[in-house]
Amino acid sequence: MHISVHIKWSLKLFSLILIYAVLATTMALTLNSKGIVWAGDDASFHIGRLVTLNYSFQHGNLLPSISNSNFQQIGYGINLFYPWVTLAPLALLFSLFNDPVTAFYTGIGIYFFISFCISHFVMTRFSNSFWSGIIFSLFYNLSTYLLIEVLPRSDIAEFIATIFLPLCFLGFYEVFFRDYHKWYILAIGMSGLLLSHILSTIIVSFFFILILVLYIIKSNRYWSRTKALIKAIFTTICASAIFLIPFLNEISFQPYDQPSPYTLKGKVLEKMLQASLLNNSAQSIDGNTYNVGVVLLIALTLGLIFFYKFSSLYKKIYVLAFLAFFMTTDVFPWQFFQGTPLKVIQFPFRFLMIATLLAAVIATKLTLMAIDELNLVKFKLPIVILLAAGLCGLWILSANNAQRQPFISNEKHVITSKQIKHKKFYEDYYEQYSPAAAGKFINSTIWHVGKIDHKQVTFHPKTQGESIVFKLAGISKNTVIELPIIRYKNTELTINNKKAKISTSKNGTVKTKITKKISLLKLRTTYKTTNLTIFSAALSLITWVALLFGHLKRNKYNWTDMEEFLKNFEY
Repeated sequence: MHISVHIKWSLKLFSLILIYAVLATTMALTLNSKGIVWAGDDASFHIGRLVTLNYSFQHGNLLPSISNSNFQQIGYGINLFYPWVTLAPLALLFSLFNDPVTAFYTGIGIYFFISFCISHFVMTRFSNSFWSGIIFSLFYNLSTYLLIEVLPRSDIAEFIATIFLPLCFLGFYEVFFRDYHKWYILAIGMSGLLLSHILSTIIVSFFFILILVLYIIKSNRYWSRTKALIKAIFTTICASAIFLIPFLNEISFQPYDQPSPYTLKGKVLEKMLQASLLNNSAQSIDGNTYNVGVVLLIALTLGLIFFYKFSSLYKKIYVLAFLAFFMTTDVFPWQFFQGTPLKVIQFPFRFLMIATLLAAVIATKLTLMAIDELNLVKFKLPIVILLAAGLCGLWILSANNAQRQPFISNEKHVITSKQIKHKKFYEDYYEQYSPAAAGKFINSTIWHVGKIDHKQVTFHPKTQGESIVFKLAGISKNTVIELPIIRYKNTELTINNKKAKISTSKNGTVKTKITKKISLLKLRTTYKTTNLTIFSAALSLITWVALLFGHLKRNKYNWTDMEEFLKNFEY
């Protein structure tokens, strides 16, 4: 009996992996249909980040902070302020493939596969149903908004954040409403989220607070759950220390402005509904309104019709799904949050990630209710196969339609492998992750305009390893030099291989004074990897090992337990 259970489990696992691998490969090939990186909203920015990370790894820097190879060679602290850890595997693929575009979409395909698997695990854990797991994974990962994230928006960091989103919600549910001993799930999810995208972390945290306001009265054992939450928060901080501590260390050194401030405003409800009905995943600049897609809009509509048939738990999930969708529209009173810390999220449509997740749960429940009501339990496998084919077909049609739009496919805007190899693609957002002083004068800095004795001079930076080098001749004693390199806390300067004192110019750049006459100067700027940075990385590594391997040790199954577990997989 034990052997048969083992074989049954192995066959299910193999079939599941095969289905998800085929879907993820199909999605990656669809995105890479033209061998270009489409001109999405943030495509050039994130390709620039990947180029920077890959360059640092190739030069032996496993804790990258400053971009020296690109971003105009201004010592841009992109990795200090934008989480880089979960993007690192994609950057490493650039070294394994001769074609950077192929490497990019191969990485996206791998991330989709991981997302399928995590989504399946989460829903199976939540519902104790194998079929719920696979149906939810299909609805979630083949959703229109996740396609929007990766194609027209090209916000790769936010797309990666959506992979961890189901873990965050499962962990939150366990801590406050079910088994608080599983607080580590919340820690894993939130750590993954924080190491991917800060704004997504803020959005999810805010939504969790809303859930507690609405439903905390339904909980129990408050002190035990509070202790579990404290454990999860502390572990999240430790697991995210590799990014979080250097980030906090830098922002405490000098003032920074909010990146790209916008007035909080939801999308017009009518346009949101129309775009969803059309399943439109085109870019906003091509006239689209980012949306949840037709499938999940139908799920929300049917959920309202069959609301009375839901259990108490699923009624609450539906209310939250509707609330998340409502928050993305102009009907929600965002003006009351404009003066709050929530204004940093920039675009309320980002709550569509939560609406998509929760609406996918409702779509899963409705599908299983229909199977039960129509007495189709024996046909659940072909139904799931048809569902996968149908959802994937809709996904491909929507992607192809988006790729045909004028802006995203314009050859002046798209990025080719040749451009990536030679670092000849447009980059932007320099002021976002620069100190306030540097941001005000960023235009002169990116054009390499500095000063020598208060006179403007155009410098000629050269990248050497993890440094940027300048060469000057005929410098007299007491000459003040302002290099077009942004000054961060741990920025260092050497002059002819000797460490030099630096200060911050009014332009927020590196400033130094030459104390003696020198005929030829070689100025080298670097970003020092401090003991604090190394400690942060070690703390994160130890925490992740404890989280993952400790979890596996706590959850070993004997075959008797496994047999009972498999019984729960039957619908």
